[in-house]
Amino acid sequence: MCSAIPDTVETVRQAEPSRRHGKRRYDAEQNVQPAAPSGTVLAFIRGRLRWLRQRLAACRGRERINQAIEMRKNSPVLPRDSVSEPFFEATAPSAGTRRLLLISYHFPPSSAAGALRWQKFAIHAAEREWGLDVVTLDAKDLTRPDTGRLAELPAGTRVFGVREPSLLLDRFENVAWFTLKRLLGLAKYRTARPAPGLPSPSGALPVDSRHRDELLGQRVRSPEELARAFHSWRFHAQDRNWALRAAKLARLIFQPGIHRAIVTCGPPHMVHMGGRRIAAGSRVPHIIDMRDPWSLVERLPAGAASPVALRLAERHERTAVRRAALVVANTEPARRALQERYPEHAAKIIAVMNGYDEEQVPAVAGGVRFSLAYAGTIYLDRNPTVLFRAAARLIREFRLAPHEFGIDLKGSVRSFNGMTVASIAEAEGIGLFVHTHAPGPRTEALELLASATMLISLPQDSDMAIPSKIFEYMQFPAWILAFATPESATGLALRGSGADVVAPDDVDATYAVLRKRFLQFRDGEQASPAEPGGPLSRRAQSCILFDELERHLARSAGKTKSAERASAELPRSGATLEHPPVRDAAGSGAQPV
Repeated sequence: MCSAIPDTVETVRQAEPSRRHGKRRYDAEQNVQPAAPSGTVLAFIRGRLRWLRQRLAACRGRERINQAIEMRKNSPVLPRDSVSEPFFEATAPSAGTRRLLLISYHFPPSSAAGALRWQKFAIHAAEREWGLDVVTLDAKDLTRPDTGRLAELPAGTRVFGVREPSLLLDRFENVAWFTLKRLLGLAKYRTARPAPGLPSPSGALPVDSRHRDELLGQRVRSPEELARAFHSWRFHAQDRNWALRAAKLARLIFQPGIHRAIVTCGPPHMVHMGGRRIAAGSRVPHIIDMRDPWSLVERLPAGAASPVALRLAERHERTAVRRAALVVANTEPARRALQERYPEHAAKIIAVMNGYDEEQVPAVAGGVRFSLAYAGTIYLDRNPTVLFRAAARLIREFRLAPHEFGIDLKGSVRSFNGMTVASIAEAEGIGLFVHTHAPGPRTEALELLASATMLISLPQDSDMAIPSKIFEYMQFPAWILAFATPESATGLALRGSGADVVAPDDVDATYAVLRKRFLQFRDGEQASPAEPGGPLSRRAQSCILFDELERHLARSAGKTKSAERASAELPRSGATLEHPPVRDAAGSGAQPV
């Protein structure tokens, strides 16, 4: 058997020209006899290799066709009337209205939490007579689109979609994996197994992560570190490819005199690179909106946690901040960190938090059950163990039944760190009191939050970020329990708000808060929602953003008018200056004495 393997390899090499000259002609010239039917393993391998050659040839042909189609679709020289129509338009925009061109990977109908920021900012932009054109991920690439969010967009909003491109390396990997499954024919290889800490094919988020401090100064040496570095580059390349596609479409959408600024919102942060290119070519200001830190990100998925990710982020962030007209961080600690890193650009770095909305929340009748609710995703460092342990002490002390106390978790909440949430609750003795609910439309999450007595924000090891659910919780008549340190962005934002902030690993403090609120609930007390228009409201935060944007546009317009006046005062062609400037050898201008 072993001696037959080289013959098989040589047969594969000899058969390669047969696609060009024809099999019969080639066999006749080389005096190759057709293989006799055989039931041996060698015959099986030869058959599989023939199928593999045919498969690869077909893939190469399709690849060339697809590349030609994509080049035609994405050509920047296509006429204006060939621009794809928006897949959503909230009534036709009025003529002459000033507009913003937004590029954001996350935007409705995406159900991601990151899509909510500019979905709500669009409403306040319309109140200030700003229209919005959005380039976002195409709805066909969304696993769970929430079309109800599109209905909330103000009139004049147009949403354009860009498909998610795939790397050539990914396409080759898919073909190779499919081939491996066909060759081996084993059930255990029928689904791909993602690397630890990477998103799975079903879209589940990674459960393991690493802090940035563990990566600083680290060298890529071991095979594991090399794999993480590769995945870091791979994610960067995927984000860059989508950003380039989005920039090409945005360049065709852009209308001089109508679009006054380019806004890019990340993560993924490579959209800022695309926005910078459009702004430079169209001579309009570029506004960078960072929902989360870029190079200062505090925690990365373990499978892609590499110094390569930090170096790539630092390089692109440096260029983006230098050329941007305005840089928006979403928390005060993040703003201070950016100003310390780029002191020469500190004046144009501001903080605009998400803020809470003033929308009507669902009306749900109260009951006798003291319920805790969490809506979102349990991943990375969102560990519910401390909450479950403190709740178990409360249940034992007051001998509560499931109809008197419960914890409801909605979203991607079924597992944490390789263990199911149900098993964690069982280990703490409260399995009957914990209920998980699958992800669904935002309206379902709002109904769950409206029925809760206390709303929970699970711990996170990112002191510069504020979970968006914190602000969402403020509009409900419920107490808020946030696991955070007092000096973190979450602790600073909630200072003086009446919310309960406890350390992420403090079981005693968590139990004390639950006990205090339970006794208040039993005595008939109820929490109050945040006041409309408060400093933490989205309306107040949007005023900070649009006031600064309009001030910058006014300054730019003033500089333009001054330049025009100065140009008009220059002597006409043929006139001479009384004292023409004299240039020295160094090229510097000097006036004669």
